[in-house]
Amino acid sequence: MKIMLTLMFCLTGMLLFMLIGMVIVFVFYGTAGVAYISNPNPVVPEAIVSLKILQICQAIGLFILPGFLLAMYFSAKPLNYLGFNKISANLGFLTVLTILFAFPAINLLASLNEQINLPEWMTSMEEKAQLLTKAFMQVDNFGDVIVNIFMIAILPAIGEELIFRGILQKLFIELTGKVVWGIIISAALFSAMHLQFEGFIPRFALGVLLGYLFVWSGSIWLPIVAHFVNNSIAIIGYTLIDKGSLPAEAENVGGLSVMWPVGVISIIAVLALLWKIKG
Repeated sequence: MKIMLTLMFCLTGMLLFMLIGMVIVFVFYGTAGVAYISNPNPVVPEAIVSLKILQICQAIGLFILPGFLLAMYFSAKPLNYLGFNKISANLGFLTVLTILFAFPAINLLASLNEQINLPEWMTSMEEKAQLLTKAFMQVDNFGDVIVNIFMIAILPAIGEELIFRGILQKLFIELTGKVVWGIIISAALFSAMHLQFEGFIPRFALGVLLGYLFVWSGSIWLPIVAHFVNNSIAIIGYTLIDKGSLPAEAENVGGLSVMWPVGVISIIAVLALLWKIKG
């Protein structure tokens, strides 16, 4: 019942805040905003701004607001229920270090994921998602980078961790009676929710990592920090590559095509750091 209630809160919040986002777009662009949303063109700046407004509203309505409302419904102490407990500076440092070391491992898992033949509808969905992601990441000034960090790093780090670790992982642990199954199920849902199946395996692995960080520390802050660092580095790295400040190969270091042994070393380093965090 709690899982169904969580889904209901999330879907209702998403629909409500997408409506709010559409109203905001209409205020800015009038009837043209409808076309920007219904048939987005990545080369039209106004369309990208419209989609960013919707993305921000969706993140708030789908994850952040439901996360806090559900915690208030499930517990008399919602912040404690969600795991907003203090963490030590040492744990925070080790977590950031783990994510930094994890990028080649993520690239290795992503390149292995790409070897899987996906159905045509998944491939088509992936291509559309990549086009929009590329359009989102096109920046002209520092302000655009800040907006991307807010939209792609801060909001997802808070919202997705509230729902997938703070709520769903806890509920699935209660339902199955096993911590490992709670982590695995919530990580699988976390990865599938992104609807980018060429990256399902590395995102699932990241979800498992975030799940154990939450269980071992007892604090939602640790997975939030890890999630934020992961997304922020991806944004900054993509921006630097797009501007020519980093070679394009840097995006795939550790993968099968670019220095794959680094990816193997990265996995070993991440496991060692996680062992240290578990303490």
